[in-house]
Formats: sequence, structure tokens, C-alpha cells
Amino acid sequence: MLGPSAHTDTFTRDNLPSADLWPDLILDRFQYPDRLNASVELTDAMVEKGFGDNTALIGNGRRRTYKELTDWTNRLAHALVEDYGVVPGNRVLIRSANNPAMVACWLAATKVGAVVVNTMPMLRASELTKIVDKAEIKLALCDTRMMDEVVLCAKSSEFLEKVIGFDGTANHDAELDRIALNKSVKFKPAATGQDDVALLGFTSGTTGEPKATMHFHRDLLIIADGYAAEVLEVTPADVFVGSPPLAFTFGLGGLAIFPLRFGAAATLLEDATPPNMIDIIQT
Repeated sequence: MLGPSAHTDTFTRDNLPSADLWPDLILDRFQYPDRLNASVELTDAMVEKGFGDNTALIGNGRRRTYKELTDWTNRLAHALVEDYGVVPGNRVLIRSANNPAMVACWLAATKVGAVVVNTMPMLRASELTKIVDKAEIKLALCDTRMMDEVVLCAKSSEFLEKVIGFDGTANHDAELDRIALNKSVKFKPAATGQDDVALLGFTSGTTGEPKATMHFHRDLLIIADGYAAEVLEVTPADVFVGSPPLAFTFGLGGLAIFPLRFGAAATLLEDATPPNMIDIIQT
């Protein structure tokens, strides 16, 4: 039995697998309220818990605290709702390399109740179009350095209507950034249900067409509250670094959700070569 939903766009709930295909979910150890927004838990709630001055994200020559990240995502959230008309349940595509701006966009879109589809920078227009049309995505947020393929996708897709650029270099010199800078740092998040879909993770399509895996808000937290807490034993003193793309759920978990859930820091590298990784680890 699914709980209450905040989605006014019911696409993802309407397209969940039939109940007889679900596994038995044994969640006794992971109890969350009916209303749960994963983005709020990783930003605003962390500030309320006293982690506001802790470093949250490191990347592109800057460090951002949890308070700065929270303010950033709240401004972006205002822009998504007020300027681009995003409502809970809308799918929003994000295209970027690993950088703090991508994390901020993901958190902002999740905070407004959108269903995020993070995509690999290597994907070309034809591959993006398959994802966009399957998920019926109308809005894409794209690092301005990677706009060409998603603009081509918009021309061939029957659904994609808007492609909005953001500045992945952290200089805030793009349309989305300029609009967001004038917004309030206070935002009332969508009261999403714990089993509202928050993320669509597309497979690579090696067996045919890419398939969308559907992740609830609670799912994003369970991976941290289980594995990261009990196996990795994450503490606020930890600094995460890695090479997996944030567009993969493995990368999103290991380089964003795990550290942000526990007041730790994430170092995000756009060019995660072995020499780069070694230098970062040693410093």
C-alpha cells in the first residue's frame, strides 16, 4: 500500500510496476514519516542539526558549507517553481559532469518535488532523446559547456520543451544562476511522500532500450542509513572523493548522499584521472 503523495503530475506513480511484481520490502529498521523530502534531509535539516558551518562540497576551486549549499538550493528551487513552472512529479533532466552545481540542481529539483533524471555527459542527442521521450521530460537543466547535444535532443524529442543552462564552473554566469541569485534563501519544500518517486535512474541499454529504475525518497536515505552508517561508519570528519559519475546511482550515493547525510564533505572532480585522485587523496 502506497502512502500519501504530493505529486500533482502523477506520471511516475501511474507507471510503477504492478504490485505482484514487487519484492517483499522488509523495512522494519528504517522508519520514516509519511511525508519525507530527501533533499530537505540533506540540506535544511543538516543546518538545523548544527552542521551549517561544516564543509559540504569541494569542487572547482571552492568550498561550500552546508548553510551555503542550503541557501543555494533554496534559491534554485524558487527559480524552478516561479520561473519555469515545475510542479511536483514533473521529470527534470540534468546534464553535467561531477561538480557542486550539478549536486545543487539535483537537490533543488528534488526539493520542489520533481523527479530527477541525471544523465551522463557522454550521451549524445539520439541517446538522450530515448530517455527524454520514455520519461516524458519537458525541462532539462544543463551545464552550459555541454548544451549542444541536449539542444539537438530538444529538436527531435516530442516532449522536451525547455533547456536551461547553469554554470558548472561555480561562477554563477548562466541563465538559471542569474535568476536564482535574486531569490529568497527560504523555501517551502514539497511535502513529498516517502514513497513518492524522487529519481529515475536509466540503465545503459545494453540489452536494448534504456530502462528506468524508480527510486523513492526513502530509498535515497536508506542507502545512507544502512550501508554508509553501518559499514562505512561515516562521520562528519570524513571527506569523500571518487571517480563514478553522479549520473550513476552509485556515484550519486557515494559522492553526494552518503557524505551529506552525516555532515561530511564531498570532493567532486570533473576530471577524475588517477593522478588527480592521488593528489586529492594525499592532500
